[in-house]
Amino acid sequence: MYIIYNLLLFIILVVYSPILIYKKITNSNKKNIKEMFGFYSNDIKKLAENNKIIWIHAVSVGETVAASPVVKELKKEMPEYKIIFSTTTYTGQNMAHKIIKDADAVVYFPFDLTFAVKKALKTINPELIMIIETELWPNFIKIAKNKGHKIIYANGRISDSSFKKYKYLGSILPEMLNNIDCLAMQSAQDKERVIELGADAEKVLNLGNTKFDQNYSSISESKKEDYRNKFKINEDNLVFVAGSTHADEEKHLIQIYKDLKTKFPELYFIVAPRDIERAAEIADLFQKNNIDYIKKSELKSESSDKIDALILNTIGELAQIYSIADLVFVGGSMMGKGGHNILEPAAHGKLVFFGPDMSNFKDSRDLLLKNDAGIQVNSWQSLKKQLLYYLNNINDLNSKGEKARKVILNNKGASKRILDHTLKVLKQKQNN
Repeated sequence: MYIIYNLLLFIILVVYSPILIYKKITNSNKKNIKEMFGFYSNDIKKLAENNKIIWIHAVSVGETVAASPVVKELKKEMPEYKIIFSTTTYTGQNMAHKIIKDADAVVYFPFDLTFAVKKALKTINPELIMIIETELWPNFIKIAKNKGHKIIYANGRISDSSFKKYKYLGSILPEMLNNIDCLAMQSAQDKERVIELGADAEKVLNLGNTKFDQNYSSISESKKEDYRNKFKINEDNLVFVAGSTHADEEKHLIQIYKDLKTKFPELYFIVAPRDIERAAEIADLFQKNNIDYIKKSELKSESSDKIDALILNTIGELAQIYSIADLVFVGGSMMGKGGHNILEPAAHGKLVFFGPDMSNFKDSRDLLLKNDAGIQVNSWQSLKKQLLYYLNNINDLNSKGEKARKVILNNKGASKRILDHTLKVLKQKQNN
């Protein structure tokens, strides 16, 4: 199976190589392409040569956010180790530079090509590798294990789609899973699934979700006021935030906003698309609906223009923007995308509205619904009806928002549990 897997990787590389060459020629920052082939800078080499290294990998933005409390715990309890943090995507790199302040270096993860993986591991030579949430690469894990590196799969999550796709790896999958020293999963379901896929049950643990440990709510009142002033939100405004939205969701949300605004003229709308490159597409929808809007990236503090809506086309701010909301809808849940992180607004004490498809966040969904801290709707009409009810019943809205905050507080601790098992794994390495 490894022969077939590597053959497919080679074919993909050949097909993708013209794009890589184009990027290398046109992109002023060629760091990403070099690092993806295992070529790291002299600074990284010196850091790795002179220190004990923990290598933490998170594929993109969501995984980077999930990793941040773990990195803090590791740095606090294990200051003698240097942390090298990697991502696969450009947006993940940007987020890592913003929030992973305890990392000693941020790099790109290598392609899962044998020569690239070997070169990367030889350079970084980590005592321990920690992979966050969903990214499992057969060659990387096999080679790392053969070289004696300890591997932890932290905050592990097996979504419905991943569960089906992983099975196509055939015999590679159980071998890969059993090359991992500890699999710390988010939930009982994730634990059951990874065992069903072939992991050794003795290595698999349900340690909870690190996203409960985020400092989502650590935003000062002055920062909130700064956002309100910049966005031209006055004391009379009620704020409706639609976060992580996808194509075809915004047109329905804008219509709902227009309908609600006829009854609540002070309603202000913030839409944060999952893909910020779609900002122009959303701007066209606002224009067609005669709604005064502005993009966050184009906002000028000295402007006195009236604004009814804002397109949040910046990375890394949504979790804090939720703090100024009265109503929150989390997208990706109406169009078959599996939903997005509903814990972020809940941590700010916000009742969270979401659609029928939360297949990628079932445990978060069930937890909020069980504690009367979330509202799941099956249609756009139902969403409008629910939003209208809570606009007319602010006390109920605030009461359920407080329940959401308590859910987050009562489920913290996964990062500390992961740290405890990290120490055990490292102790095993030292004893061998």
